[in-house]
Amino acid sequence: MGGRINFVNDIQILQEMLVRRAQVRLQQRHNRLSVELTDSQARTTVEIKGLPPDSIVIRAEDFKNPLTIFNGSKGERKRADFVIIANDESQRKWIICLETKGGNKTRTEVVQQLKGAYCFVDYCRCIGKSFWEYEEFLEGYQYRFVSVVRLNDPSKRSTENFYYTEKLHDRPEVFLKISRMFSIHFSKLINPQS
Repeated sequence: MGGRINFVNDIQILQEMLVRRAQVRLQQRHNRLSVELTDSQARTTVEIKGLPPDSIVIRAEDFKNPLTIFNGSKGERKRADFVIIANDESQRKWIICLETKGGNKTRTEVVQQLKGAYCFVDYCRCIGKSFWEYEEFLEGYQYRFVSVVRLNDPSKRSTENFYYTEKLHDRPEVFLKISRMFSIHFSKLINPQS
């Protein structure tokens, strides 16, 4: 099997691998990339601003195959709504699993959905390594897990309403919870204190 030449190939492979409707279109605004993440079931939209130039946003919830093969007794049929894969200006590589919701969900439900998005990325990694023959495909990324809640609650809109644990949100069980934010900067998804 071959080796990966540079990071851009990860994004190019994902763009080739995934159908267009599963890829969320990035927009250029004020010389920076942004994306509007719309959850059609919850009828909510959140904008992520300041995406790095090397980015792809995937509608992970569109991956329906787990529904036809798994029972779902442990939540293994669930997936978070979106996955952002990006390489920032400092050459750090990020995978952000992001769940959006109009109201609140139980912590267990959010963790299951974030775990499902992690598994979806792992599945893509296996496909890239096997079919594109890039042994280092999607390797070396730092994960972040985020839940954006209460998006259809019009009261008390805030730009400073972050909730997070003292621990780094780098696994599904320790996720960053953002409430009532309709516009979020990419850097806040990685480090809310930045």
